[in-house]
Amino acid sequence: MSTGLLRRTPPRASVAFLFLGELFLIPHLLPIAAALARRRATPRITLYVISSIHEEIIREALDRLDITNVELRHARGFRTYPAGSRDMPALPHKLLTLARNALRILRHDVVVVTERTSLWLPMIARLGADFVYNEHGAGPHANFTTRRNHFAKRILMPAAGMAARVREAGHRDAPIVTVGYVKRDYIREVSGSGALPPFPEKRPTVVYMPHWLREKSSWWSAGEQVLDYFAGSDRYNLVLAPHIRLVESDPDFDARIARFRNCPNIHIDTGSFRLIDQSYVNGADIYLGDGSSQVLEFAERPRPVLFLNPDHIDWRKDGRFSHWRMGDVVDDVADLDAALDAAPAHHAAYAPIQRDYVARMMGPDDGLASERAADVVLELLEQRGLAPLPDEPATVHAFPAYRARNKAA
Repeated sequence: MSTGLLRRTPPRASVAFLFLGELFLIPHLLPIAAALARRRATPRITLYVISSIHEEIIREALDRLDITNVELRHARGFRTYPAGSRDMPALPHKLLTLARNALRILRHDVVVVTERTSLWLPMIARLGADFVYNEHGAGPHANFTTRRNHFAKRILMPAAGMAARVREAGHRDAPIVTVGYVKRDYIREVSGSGALPPFPEKRPTVVYMPHWLREKSSWWSAGEQVLDYFAGSDRYNLVLAPHIRLVESDPDFDARIARFRNCPNIHIDTGSFRLIDQSYVNGADIYLGDGSSQVLEFAERPRPVLFLNPDHIDWRKDGRFSHWRMGDVVDDVADLDAALDAAPAHHAAYAPIQRDYVARMMGPDDGLASERAADVVLELLEQRGLAPLPDEPATVHAFPAYRARNKAA
């Protein structure tokens, strides 16, 4: 009898992507699944979604990318919303969602996530899938001191500056691979960016993007003062586009903004997809912020940047605020008018700093971030004896130096 008849086909590898959190995480994760689906040798790919809004956004993206070889599954706890909605949905508690879905998730060979809460699963289970974590941002906030973060088999970071932040946080032997900023691929290939809202008067537009964590945010100390200033201004339009978690962090948020809702030169957005697709950071003339990493997306095309420091943080000695070197720092809202006036003239000195900082934290925009991330997934599958690495991606040119570069990273 021929020995060939006794050979068994090795099991097809299985990879899961978890869309169980906020909508702003989708652009940091979906491009990796798409890159994996375009390979010649493809594992079974399953996307777990927690709401009908997630599902609609992802299905539309897959249609645009002409990708059909992935499976969408409703996670336990799935919530349904009106068709066509793009507002941020209220979601079940993430730990409860993970507990309800743990068994089915851990059955996969590799699980790719872009929020750290999901790393509770490999920490507690210690068996089953290898977890790959992709950082959802490019600011100096990366912090891996929490023990669960040590249970990611691979940590994907945009560039060397972000990798350094993880190691500075104490995770010195972190299994980091620098791949680039995955969200760029989503904006380029899927969503694009929308236009700024129309204002009655054509004026320079400032986007104010306060952070949701109180320790890094100007919102609690100065947010209403900022809105008061712009409400009385005949020189600027303002878009208030906070981090989408700020509303849940500040129970008084609606009361604080109520009197500014009808100001003709102030647009307030706390829930639309424009907060995600870079409509505001791409369209505004001046950025006003604090601890948010979204300033990196703004500074990809250098423009004037201002940072608010009403709590008088000693930011020069705090690595979480290294991005404040990209613009003037305003300690008192009373000085905001003068700072805005001076920002265009000061920008000439800050533009090269912005370019250097973006390069260090986000890496080059070569269109291959998602492909490099997909390579990491395939390498893990190969280590498990489940799938050979293809010689090259199916739809883009090969980058043979990639693995050699990242072994040394």
